[in-house]
Amino acid sequence: MAEREAVSPEEVAQYPLILPLRERVRSEILNWLKREEKDLYIPLSYTLLSNAVLLVEEGLGCAFCLDGALAIHSSQNLRFIPIYPEHTTRSVLVWKKNHLFSPVTSLFIQEINMLRARME
Repeated sequence: MAEREAVSPEEVAQYPLILPLRERVRSEILNWLKREEKDLYIPLSYTLLSNAVLLVEEGLGCAFCLDGALAIHSSQNLRFIPIYPEHTTRSVLVWKKNHLFSPVTSLFIQEINMLRARME
């Protein structure tokens, strides 16, 4: 599968899957797969992607993650393969208004605001 440019639900469903424990995310993945959990082989679940990375490297299954999430894990044994048809999701960032943040956090919020302004 590592040679593929994209994978379909039918292709992915044939493999052992390592899915997030977070119910909402898990539900979105199952919805994309058009399958119920009982119809899939899900030997393991994860809460932290870094744990899933170790499991995948050991050959225990395929894990789902967002594009770009593997950027912090430098491993020549892993490759992100997009799903097809593409599935997008939304996230929300929330922070206290008028709160004093560390310089790094303030810079992060500034970058997010700049990205948001460009998108509007």
